[in-house]
Amino acid sequence: MHNVEDYYRKIEFLHTRALELHRERYKTTGSYDELACQRLIDDIKYLALIIYKSEVDLEIDFGKK
Repeated sequence: MHNVEDYYRKIEFLHTRALELHRERYKTTGSYDELACQRLIDDIKYLALIIYKSEVDLEIDFGKK
């Protein structure tokens, strides 16, 4: 069970990985590291699954766990 802040941090990390994927894919026109992109995609999918399966307790106060 997570508080809202922990849930937010997971989503924020997923967003960071998505930005990394975008930067890797479009860093040079016509050239990119396909393996690195696939690793990032796999990581994003895994993080999304973790977020999906996470339970959030709205009653936990910020700063308390």
